[in-house]
Amino acid sequence: MSYHTLLLFNKGEGDIAIDGMTYPLYCQKGFMFAPGAVMKLHMMSGAPADYYVIRFLALQPSGTPDCYISAQAIGPQEWIIPHFRFVMDMVEEIERKHHGNSVWDQMRANIVFQEMLMSLFQHKSRGPKPDVEQAVTLTLHHMEQHYASDISRDKLAEMAGMSADYYSRMFKKWIGKSPIEYLTDIRINHAKQALVLTRDSFRSIAHSVGFSDEFYFSRKFKAATGRSPSAFVNTIRYTDKIASLKHLLTGHLVALGIEPYAAVINKAYPVTEGFRNTISVGAVQPDLEKLMSARPDLILTCEFRDFEKSKKEKLYEQIAPTVTVPFFQNWRTHFQSIARIVGKDAEAAEWLERYEMKADRIARKVRQKLGGESVLIVGVGHQKMCVYGQRNVGTVLYGDLKLTMPAGVEEIAHYREITVNELHEFDADRILLTCYRHYGNACEEQAIQQECLALWRSPEWQQLKAVRSGAVHDMCDSRHLYTCYTSLSHDLLLDKSFELLLSDSSK
Repeated sequence: MSYHTLLLFNKGEGDIAIDGMTYPLYCQKGFMFAPGAVMKLHMMSGAPADYYVIRFLALQPSGTPDCYISAQAIGPQEWIIPHFRFVMDMVEEIERKHHGNSVWDQMRANIVFQEMLMSLFQHKSRGPKPDVEQAVTLTLHHMEQHYASDISRDKLAEMAGMSADYYSRMFKKWIGKSPIEYLTDIRINHAKQALVLTRDSFRSIAHSVGFSDEFYFSRKFKAATGRSPSAFVNTIRYTDKIASLKHLLTGHLVALGIEPYAAVINKAYPVTEGFRNTISVGAVQPDLEKLMSARPDLILTCEFRDFEKSKKEKLYEQIAPTVTVPFFQNWRTHFQSIARIVGKDAEAAEWLERYEMKADRIARKVRQKLGGESVLIVGVGHQKMCVYGQRNVGTVLYGDLKLTMPAGVEEIAHYREITVNELHEFDADRILLTCYRHYGNACEEQAIQQECLALWRSPEWQQLKAVRSGAVHDMCDSRHLYTCYTSLSHDLLLDKSFELLLSDSSK
C-alpha cells in the first residue's frame, strides 16, 4: 500500500523541494505529498525546527463492491493554515489517542484525523483569495511568537498571501498601525519584562527581543515609553505604587515587607483583609475601571500562558507597565523574580535561607513522630472535592517536609477532583483537610462547612484508615491562607504543619 504524507510546519525557516518544485518554509504552513513524491527539506543553519509528519493511507472505491484501492492523490499540495493552533490541538489529540491502550482510543484518533483533513481541505477549497482578517491574524500570531527573529514586511505579506502594499493597508485597517509598528510594540513590551526580571545588559536584552543593537533599541524604547531603559528600570524598582492582581504575587510582596498600593482583595486569602492602605481593584478578577482610577506605576499579574498575552493583559499595559509572571514556575522563582523587580534581592535571599532552616528543623521533628506514615491532602469545596498533588500544599508537605505521598499522588501535579468513594484508593495513613475553590463569600463558607459535616457522616468516609485511627487534621476554616502557592502561605503552613502533626489533637 502507498502512503500519503502530511507535513505541518510549526517552527523554523528554510525551504522544501517537492518533485523539483521549491516552496518557502515558515510556521503555520502545510504540505501534502502524494505517494511516490520526492521531498527534500532545507533548514536555515542554526534555526530550530518543529514540524509534524503524518503518513496515512487514502483509499478509493475500485469499482468492485466492498473493494478499495489506493488513491493516487488527494487534497492541495501547499497551503497556509490560519487556524493553525486549532489544527495543532487536533494533531496532539491524535498522537495521544493513537498511542493509547484502548481500541476506542485508536478509533477516536482516526476520527479526529479525518475531521482535521476535512477542516484543512475546506479552508483550501474556498479559493486562492485569502480571507483578509484570517490572514492578518495569522501574521499577528507569527509576530507574537517569533518577535525575536528577523521579520520583514515582505515576509509577513508573503505569509498572508498578499502584496506588501496591500497587506500593509489591510493590516493598518484592522489593527490601527503598520505591521512594523505593531512588531516594535511587541518587542518593547518583552523588553520591559526583561529589564525588570533580569540583570541582563541592555545589549543582551536588545538582541533577545529582536533589535539589531542597543542604541537603536534605546531610541525605540524612549520613543515608545518616554523614558530611557535605565530610567524605566529605576522608576519601576523604586516605586511604592505597585498593583498586585493575583494573591500569589501579593503573598510574595508581603513576605518582602511590602503592602501593595493596590490589589485584588477578598476573604478567600485572609492576608489581604489586614491591609489598611491598599486600594481594592476587584474581589475575584481585576476591575479595569478601578485599576485605571488607582493609577499604579507597576502592575503585577500571573498567567497560564508563557508565549502570548491575553486581551486583558494588553489592556493592563495601557494603564501601567505590566510584568506577567508565568504561572507554572516554581514558587521560589516567583519570589526571587518579584524581589528583583522591587529591588529586594538581598532580602529575598535572607528570607529563603530562614525558610529552608525552619523547614529542615520541622521536617526532622515531624518525620521522627510520623515515620513513614503517608499523608493525603484533601480539599473540600461546594459540591466538589479534590486531592491536592505536588503543588500548593503539596510543595510544602511532600517537598520541603519530605512527608510520604500516598500511592497515586505522584501522578497529580496540581489537584484532581474526586468523589468520596475514590479516597480509599489512596489508602492514606493520615488526612489533612483543607478548602477547595473557596472564593471568600459567606455562602461558600456555609456550604463548605455543610460539605464537611456531610463528609463526616458518610459511611465511605468513616471506613477510611486515617479516619478510623483518628488521624485527620482539619484546617478548612483557614480558607486559602495555607493553600495559596506563595512564599508567605508556605511559611505559615510550616508553622501550621508543626502544630497539627506534632500535637495529639485531630478531628
